[in-house]
Amino acid sequence: MTQNPFDTPKASHFTADEILELYVDAAGDNEEVVARLLEPTSTTPLRLLGSKGSGKTHLLRYCSHSVRKRKFGGNLVKAIRNDGYIGLYIDSGALNAQKFFGKGMRREQWQSVFGYYFEMWLVHHFLTVLQQLPTDSEGSAFLNLDQFLSDVRDCFDVDVADEFDSLEGLLAFLTRLRKDVDYRSNNAALQKDIFNDLEIRFSPGRLIFGTAKAFHAACSEIGGATVCYMIDEAENFSELQQTFFNSLIRYREGRVTFRVGARLYGIHTNDTMNEGEPIKRGSEYEETSLDDFLRGLGDVEYRNFSAKLIAKRLNQAGIACSAERKSKLSQEFESIDPANDYSKECLGILKTTDQGNRERPYFKKFRSTLLTRTKIDEKSVDEIIEQLQCKERPLIEKTNLLLFYRKAPREAGAAMLTAGEIAESARAYSEGDKAKGRRHVNVLSYYKSDLLAQLYREARQPVAYCGFDTIVALSQGIPRNLLMLLKHIYRRSLFAGEQPFEGGVISKHAQTDGIKDASQWFWEDAQPETNAASVRLSIEAVARLFRTVRYSATPSEPGLSCFSVRESELTEEARKTLRTAENWSHLIHVPHAGSDKNTEERRYKYQLVPMLAPKWDVSYTIRGTIELDDDFANALFDEDHRDNLGALFKKRTDPMLEVGIFRVDPDQDVLL
Repeated sequence: MTQNPFDTPKASHFTADEILELYVDAAGDNEEVVARLLEPTSTTPLRLLGSKGSGKTHLLRYCSHSVRKRKFGGNLVKAIRNDGYIGLYIDSGALNAQKFFGKGMRREQWQSVFGYYFEMWLVHHFLTVLQQLPTDSEGSAFLNLDQFLSDVRDCFDVDVADEFDSLEGLLAFLTRLRKDVDYRSNNAALQKDIFNDLEIRFSPGRLIFGTAKAFHAACSEIGGATVCYMIDEAENFSELQQTFFNSLIRYREGRVTFRVGARLYGIHTNDTMNEGEPIKRGSEYEETSLDDFLRGLGDVEYRNFSAKLIAKRLNQAGIACSAERKSKLSQEFESIDPANDYSKECLGILKTTDQGNRERPYFKKFRSTLLTRTKIDEKSVDEIIEQLQCKERPLIEKTNLLLFYRKAPREAGAAMLTAGEIAESARAYSEGDKAKGRRHVNVLSYYKSDLLAQLYREARQPVAYCGFDTIVALSQGIPRNLLMLLKHIYRRSLFAGEQPFEGGVISKHAQTDGIKDASQWFWEDAQPETNAASVRLSIEAVARLFRTVRYSATPSEPGLSCFSVRESELTEEARKTLRTAENWSHLIHVPHAGSDKNTEERRYKYQLVPMLAPKWDVSYTIRGTIELDDDFANALFDEDHRDNLGALFKKRTDPMLEVGIFRVDPDQDVLL
């Protein structure tokens, strides 16, 4: 079978060579992201936060010594001289931190044990890098080993002169100490007094900072390089364990620094081992969001980043993607022709209906409603529909009906007059007269994509999501989302007998099916560890609200994917649900939402993450925003208030469903 170029999207699965080969800088070709976000030469510690798949691990690993060494042809010294830092990538998952917890031991005991072990574990990574330095440089000792080892011995609170006399010996000594702690931790539940005779041989922070200081003093050629510990997936550490490396951040010494990578929910505390003294952002550490950085890129920059990411994957899979081809990737994805208000696509949707000489579905509903809900006779209904028809431009017909629904005349005379006015505006719009056709200009400039989505549903066809720009937009700044979308699209395209990226264009049907598969994957994958059921029910309710609005007779907002709330009026449980939904990337907080129209109080705006839009056939663009009143917001996000959700939902949506004589149930696609 053909290998899927977009398989294995997780950076933790890659070798150092693959990290280097597949790295794409989001801000250009000069490693600007490393300089702007990580600043690994700066001694100020940094938290790098990002959602799952945002690229934290890839970025941190790209800065690690093993990858930098490969970038400079295997010459570690050259890499360090060029970069000005030694990047020590630490995968917290390898520590098995959960063994330092519970088992009948006090928190204070575990804090001492974990800190002791964790510090040795970090220093072990540093020493393995020092082992890779050349034994000499231009005939002289590269590292003054005797001085280094002597200074390291001084880091201990006990005499360790006989424990090691080489780097290998020092590593072996620390390994013995760690194995002893491993054994005791693993058996703590079985032997209550197993830690009674454990000796903590150095004070907290003394070994990690002292070892770096010893290196700087004993290595004149690169001793000025910053020692940068990059601790990834910090969410694996408990609150108690995070207090220890928060203390390392607070009491950092010399040219040692930390880059702590974590998911949005991954930082459990700012406390240090000194109670009442949390670390302070801005003075003791900085914090940056990779999601915000990527989403803050301009459309062109992010599109170029996405194209480079795809090109690297194709080249790795043996599918040549030159610079010229990369610039034309959009041509390899079928898209919907927007000309004449998507007329070609719309006529294709209606092809079977038109060939069978059947009435178009939206007119069929319209006819049934007029005949059953009014006193308008059948002949007049025929005349009204005839005026509202524009057979070569179905979205104009859809616009005609929307305008008619807004007026909702009940009498035949008024209905005929309304239809005539709408028909006149439609003719003017079709002929390019924007002044006389301004009503159609206004509707189609805002609601075109929603009307097209309605047409798909009325024709009982899946709403299409396709085109390179659509795929890029759905990924919403998260590289793994982009790769998962392409993975499923590629698989669907192959299954359909196409030749994706090898001479064939990927059909819109394969793209739509693949995108919906990826959306379902995202929904199943992004499951919060706590409060999951409440969060998922809330997101489903929000999505249903957006869907109801989109497929209503007179949608209140076009391209609806956002809502706003007054957080000050939410219950604590509702705020917790919102925070969890945001931390697990079900929702995206949109800054600068504005103020409440009546109270002038600040409102907070949230967008349904675009990856979930295809699951419910809603819009993925940031355009329309629906304001939720306090009771409705609490009913959506607080399970203790959900008894009122049905009534509040109906109250909020009925004005869009009930339009004079009309009622549209968007879930049933029928007029009631």
